[in-house]
Amino acid sequence: MKASSELHFYLTLEQSSLLLEALVEQPFKNVFDIIGQLNQQAQQFYQAEAMQHVPALFIISARDFSVCVQALGELPYNRVCTLVNYLHQQLQTQHATEESQHPNPLASGSSQ
Repeated sequence: MKASSELHFYLTLEQSSLLLEALVEQPFKNVFDIIGQLNQQAQQFYQAEAMQHVPALFIISARDFSVCVQALGELPYNRVCTLVNYLHQQLQTQHATEESQHPNPLASGSSQ
Protein backbone atom coordinates (compact mmCIF):
# COMPACT_ATOMS: atom_id res chain seq x y z
CA MET A 1 0.00 0.00 0.00
CA LYS A 2 1.39 3.40 -0.97
CA ALA A 3 1.90 5.99 1.77
CA SER A 4 -0.36 8.42 -0.10
CA SER A 5 -3.24 5.99 -0.61
CA GLU A 6 -6.59 6.77 0.92
CA LEU A 7 -8.19 4.60 3.55
CA HIS A 8 -11.94 4.41 3.98
CA PHE A 9 -13.36 3.52 7.37
CA TYR A 10 -16.58 3.96 9.29
CA LEU A 11 -16.94 5.60 12.70
CA THR A 12 -19.81 6.59 14.93
CA LEU A 13 -19.91 10.03 16.49
CA GLU A 14 -18.59 8.59 19.75
CA GLN A 15 -15.71 6.82 17.98
CA SER A 16 -14.75 9.89 15.95
CA SER A 17 -14.83 11.97 19.14
CA LEU A 18 -12.43 9.55 20.82
CA LEU A 19 -10.10 9.72 17.83
CA LEU A 20 -10.15 13.52 17.89
CA GLU A 21 -9.55 13.46 21.65
CA ALA A 22 -6.43 11.37 21.09
CA LEU A 23 -5.19 13.73 18.39
CA VAL A 24 -5.56 16.90 20.45
CA GLU A 25 -3.12 15.41 22.98
CA GLN A 26 -0.41 15.38 20.29
CA PRO A 27 1.91 18.24 19.25
CA PHE A 28 -0.36 20.68 17.43
CA LYS A 29 1.81 21.13 14.34
CA ASN A 30 1.79 17.35 13.76
CA VAL A 31 -1.99 16.93 13.86
CA PHE A 32 -3.51 20.28 12.85
CA ASP A 33 -4.40 19.21 9.29
CA ILE A 34 -5.61 15.77 10.37
CA ILE A 35 -7.91 17.25 13.01
CA GLY A 36 -9.30 19.66 10.42
CA GLN A 37 -10.00 16.88 7.93
CA LEU A 38 -11.65 14.60 10.48
CA ASN A 39 -13.64 17.43 12.03
CA GLN A 40 -14.95 18.45 8.61
CA GLN A 41 -15.99 14.87 7.88
CA ALA A 42 -17.62 14.55 11.31
CA GLN A 43 -19.97 17.42 10.44
CA GLN A 44 -22.23 14.81 8.84
CA PHE A 45 -23.25 13.77 12.36
CA TYR A 46 -24.67 17.22 13.03
CA GLN A 47 -27.11 17.33 10.13
CA ALA A 48 -30.78 17.38 11.15
CA GLU A 49 -31.49 13.91 9.76
CA ALA A 50 -28.24 12.32 11.00
CA MET A 51 -28.29 9.27 13.24
CA GLN A 52 -25.29 9.77 15.50
CA HIS A 53 -25.01 6.12 16.54
CA VAL A 54 -24.80 4.87 12.93
CA PRO A 55 -21.25 4.67 11.56
CA ALA A 56 -20.41 7.18 8.82
CA LEU A 57 -17.68 7.06 6.20
CA PHE A 58 -14.37 8.79 6.87
CA ILE A 59 -11.56 9.03 4.31
CA ILE A 60 -7.97 9.69 5.33
CA SER A 61 -4.49 9.11 3.93
CA ALA A 62 -2.55 6.09 5.14
CA ARG A 63 0.09 8.41 6.61
CA ASP A 64 -2.47 10.40 8.59
CA PHE A 65 -4.18 7.20 9.69
CA SER A 66 -0.86 6.04 11.11
CA VAL A 67 -0.63 9.25 13.15
CA CYS A 68 -4.17 8.62 14.43
CA VAL A 69 -3.36 5.07 15.53
CA GLN A 70 -0.20 6.25 17.28
CA ALA A 71 -2.24 8.90 19.09
CA LEU A 72 -4.82 6.31 20.16
CA GLY A 73 -1.94 4.20 21.49
CA GLU A 74 -1.18 6.90 24.03
CA LEU A 75 -4.65 6.80 25.59
CA PRO A 76 -5.58 4.19 28.22
CA TYR A 77 -6.03 0.75 26.66
CA ASN A 78 -9.49 0.19 28.12
CA ARG A 79 -10.75 3.33 26.35
CA VAL A 80 -9.37 2.56 22.89
CA CYS A 81 -9.13 -1.22 22.51
CA THR A 82 -12.60 -1.62 20.98
CA LEU A 83 -12.00 1.21 18.50
CA VAL A 84 -8.54 -0.04 17.54
CA ASN A 85 -9.89 -3.56 16.94
CA TYR A 86 -12.78 -2.15 14.89
CA LEU A 87 -10.37 -0.10 12.74
CA HIS A 88 -8.11 -3.13 12.30
CA GLN A 89 -11.03 -5.25 11.07
CA GLN A 90 -11.99 -2.56 8.58
CA LEU A 91 -8.43 -2.28 7.26
CA GLN A 92 -8.19 -6.05 6.84
CA THR A 93 -11.46 -6.07 4.91
CA GLN A 94 -10.36 -3.16 2.74
CA HIS A 95 -7.01 -4.83 2.03
CA ALA A 96 -8.67 -8.15 1.16
CA THR A 97 -11.08 -6.37 -1.18
CA GLU A 98 -8.24 -4.56 -2.93
CA GLU A 99 -6.30 -7.81 -3.28
CA SER A 100 -9.27 -9.61 -4.83
CA GLN A 101 -9.85 -6.75 -7.30
CA HIS A 102 -6.16 -6.42 -8.23
CA PRO A 103 -4.47 -9.80 -7.70
CA ASN A 104 -0.69 -9.90 -7.80
CA PRO A 105 0.27 -12.26 -10.67
CA LEU A 106 3.65 -12.94 -9.06
CA ALA A 107 2.01 -14.14 -5.83
CA SER A 108 0.11 -16.90 -7.63
CA GLY A 109 2.92 -17.96 -9.98
CA SER A 110 4.42 -21.42 -9.80
CA SER A 111 7.97 -21.98 -8.60
CA GLN A 112 9.62 -23.93 -11.39
